[in-house]
Amino acid sequence: MNRLTRRGFTVIELLTVLIVIAVLASIMVLRFVDLKHRAISSRATTDMDIIRKAAYSRYYDAGVWPAGGGQGIVPADMAPYLPTSFSFARPDYTLEWENFVPPGGGSSASYQAAVRLTSPNPRLMQALTQTIGSRSPYVIIGNDLLVIVVGPDGRI
Repeated sequence: MNRLTRRGFTVIELLTVLIVIAVLASIMVLRFVDLKHRAISSRATTDMDIIRKAAYSRYYDAGVWPAGGGQGIVPADMAPYLPTSFSFARPDYTLEWENFVPPGGGSSASYQAAVRLTSPNPRLMQALTQTIGSRSPYVIIGNDLLVIVVGPDGRI
């Protein structure tokens, strides 16, 4: 067979092209997943900021932090200060308002409120810590991220 009149590709050439395409596709899928987690973490950060601002508004109107709610439940005290149809339960994470009232009731030091985000996805939690950075004090406990709400006097 004359090499100049040969038509088509050899199996080795086809496999080489398929391997290159597979490597490029896998890189693109990983980048897509990373971008998706960044987008979700940006939305979660925005949701936590909205909750924090609603809590401040409630504090300045009533003089006390809103009562804590359950996981994924909008606290009744905070509902008028949140956007219409705002949800604490999202497909990728769940939010919760925490009001740490000391034993016996009453107020404590400025640090007594936090926004808790719960997600079973460790890559999302990593993206969240990168998104939050040093903007707000936070604590990670297992699958929970607690963003501490700085008191109205500016102290933690």
